[in-house]
Amino acid sequence: MSNSKKKKNYVYNGLGFPILLKEAEFRKIRGEWLLKVDVKKVSDEVIRALPTKSAGLTGAEIRFIRTYFDLSKRALASELNVSHTAVNKWESAEQDRAKIDSHIEIMLRAYIKIKLREDKDFSNFFKGLMDESKKFADELDKEPLSIAI
Repeated sequence: MSNSKKKKNYVYNGLGFPILLKEAEFRKIRGEWLLKVDVKKVSDEVIRALPTKSAGLTGAEIRFIRTYFDLSKRALASELNVSHTAVNKWESAEQDRAKIDSHIEIMLRAYIKIKLREDKDFSNFFKGLMDESKKFADELDKEPLSIAI
């Protein structure tokens, strides 16, 4: 009998919000099937995926962004030129869309791309983000963020 198996689509909530893992590996330990997950790898993929997410960011996703970059609420607020109480308010939305101004959300998404220093064509990303902002301003995507690990 095998001590490992894969599940095609598994919703992982370990980062505080649902993430659809496309190929989740499980290991049998003491008779119980447990997810084998590299949290760092998942976190790195999620932070790359969030700037281009089609729906508005949730409070939990904003908290994840802040903690990924090891920022306090005051430090993130300073980066976005808002108050720390605004950041607190956004994060308190948890699984719901944060009540964040769409222009500030664009700045936050751009901040991620700038911090990652991975986008070779930032101007196209930013133009696309401006176009997408018309959609995510009013939408909440009930589907979990999907990544391949």
